[in-house]
Amino acid sequence: MLYGVSYYPEHKSNEELKWDLKLIKEAGINTVRMGEFSWCRMEPEEGRYDFSWLDPVIEELGQAGIRTIVGTPTACPPAWMVEAWPDMLYQDNRRICRPFGGRRHGCYNHEKYRKACAGIAKAIGKHYGRNPHVAGFQIDNELAQEGTGRCTCENCRKKFQDWLEQKYGGIETFNRKSGAIFWSQEYRSFEQINPPVNAIEPGAQIQIRDFYENPTVRLEFERFSSESQIEFQNIQADILKAFTSCPVTTNGTGLVTNSIDYFKGFENLDCYAFDYYPNLRDAWVDSFPYAFGRGVKPDLPFWVMEFMSGGGHRLSGTGRLQPGPGALKQAVVQAFANGADLLLHYQFRSFPAGAEQLNYAIVDLDGIPRRRYYEMKETANLLKQLEPLKETSFCSEVGILLDYDSHWALKIKPVNEPEFSYMDFAGKLYYNLERIGIHSDVISLERDFLVYKALVLPASFVLKKETAKRLREYVKQGGILIATFLTGVKNEDNLGYTIPLPAHLDEVFGVTVQEVEPVFDSNRTKLGIRLASEEDEVETRDKAWSELLAGDAKLLGSYKENYKKDSMVISQHSYGDGTAYYVGTDLEDPAWRALFKSQLGPVCKWKDEIEAPEGVQVISRIWQGKQIYFLFNFSGQEKTVCIPAGKSDFLTKEKLQQEINLAQNGFKVIV
Repeated sequence: MLYGVSYYPEHKSNEELKWDLKLIKEAGINTVRMGEFSWCRMEPEEGRYDFSWLDPVIEELGQAGIRTIVGTPTACPPAWMVEAWPDMLYQDNRRICRPFGGRRHGCYNHEKYRKACAGIAKAIGKHYGRNPHVAGFQIDNELAQEGTGRCTCENCRKKFQDWLEQKYGGIETFNRKSGAIFWSQEYRSFEQINPPVNAIEPGAQIQIRDFYENPTVRLEFERFSSESQIEFQNIQADILKAFTSCPVTTNGTGLVTNSIDYFKGFENLDCYAFDYYPNLRDAWVDSFPYAFGRGVKPDLPFWVMEFMSGGGHRLSGTGRLQPGPGALKQAVVQAFANGADLLLHYQFRSFPAGAEQLNYAIVDLDGIPRRRYYEMKETANLLKQLEPLKETSFCSEVGILLDYDSHWALKIKPVNEPEFSYMDFAGKLYYNLERIGIHSDVISLERDFLVYKALVLPASFVLKKETAKRLREYVKQGGILIATFLTGVKNEDNLGYTIPLPAHLDEVFGVTVQEVEPVFDSNRTKLGIRLASEEDEVETRDKAWSELLAGDAKLLGSYKENYKKDSMVISQHSYGDGTAYYVGTDLEDPAWRALFKSQLGPVCKWKDEIEAPEGVQVISRIWQGKQIYFLFNFSGQEKTVCIPAGKSDFLTKEKLQQEINLAQNGFKVIV
């Protein structure tokens, strides 16, 4: 596994650089990332490139066996560029420009800025593409971060209009497909369509309260902006690939933080990479982002380009907690167990200056190595011992289907804020599968469904006819499909279907939706819902949203009170050689687990043999034809775990009893 830190030699005096490099080399790590914020040093004036300050650092580290990920610095356009092209500045939904003085102040659709990005990428590719000490390239840094993914400048407005015209052909077609007659919003030309006033990206401020825009225009602007970011990124990717055989990628931020469709965004890149900052102080480290990483680029390992290193100060907010002793090592091994092929801590040493001054790091401002440094050193050595387990495969037999159109549409027109979040709901379903030992990948609607024994379809609000057809065929051929409320409500134009819901899938589920409403505290069931599982009846209460169902399907769950009493809310239906389930409300965790366990447990070959106590996570891999287990204790206290007989500790080779103790922040690899 590639393991190391982000490092910024451009900030250092000669003495500091000498000391830091000594510590880095002694740490036992094998990878650093450098350069992603240094455009003013790499190109101090237009067309003059200078890497003389970076070359000796890459060389010295390389001679010590430490390779470098080189970043293109295009997240930070230098002052001379903004002075030359003042119209390149990013403009937010309020039509306010971001001035020079922060980062991400360039419009990703500005042609001269794009050419400058292409120029620096080409210079980096020519200079470092064949360098034996370079392990890969990162394009830009966190595209669309800090509310910079939805530019509304004049250049983007015109490009959006052209994009719409190319997609729809004629304005009459757009008016019809967008329902523009509503509120007399029909257009006479595409030139009349402007970017939306309001935005859904994090941190965006509402420009005009109670201003409700056409949902189709808003969804199309999300799609257009995502595609523009991807186009911007791929200009650099194509250039770099001409000069190197090393992996070329960029670093995403969360699954949907910046509203870029990562399924499409990483198609032209060599691996999926993202930044992850989980709380490491006696807290559960969610493996949902890693399952997503396995689904973006199937059969390829993913990279974690920035990872938690320490606590204290941060860029904004109240700061971060320090990881408990052993937690840093535990979290790195957990990332490895989940399929990470690279993990870099952000960062090596705290900054004394700039917007991120005093921030968390492996080494503090004074450069004195302490607990976190020595733990990183232990981790680097440990990863070498775990290296043989890279050859393992995953036990994922379930695919959780994610769709950016549904995410965007549910942000544009929420159904029950803040109670319901599309991505949080998908993560909840993943978590409940994981807790009963059923492992899953998070995949796009374009993937090959047949490689999975079962699919989980959470709130697929926007559902194309073609996708519905593929789901029908999947079930018909013997697959298991579990869908939830808010499935098949809208078409790809973000218009509501005018046929019974779930649209184009009612035949598969054997039900239609009769009535819907949000679930608040005031109308949440007191007596609850009766869920009939194969083991026994489970009672739960509804959450977030409620749909009453009717049809030929078998009743698996029904309401117990008021006018909804005995109404079907969970159904089971045979279709072809497969089975389809529809869950018309969000359930409490025990009910989700009971449902998954009874319906998916019997068909999953690689279901875990270990029933983990609360706070202990189990990750399974297949090695040499048998199932092995990584156990991680996130509970904040010692835990006892029962394991199958005849198991050994991979690291110590010790034969294990069937009852083992896991220390606080402890882990074991069991074979």
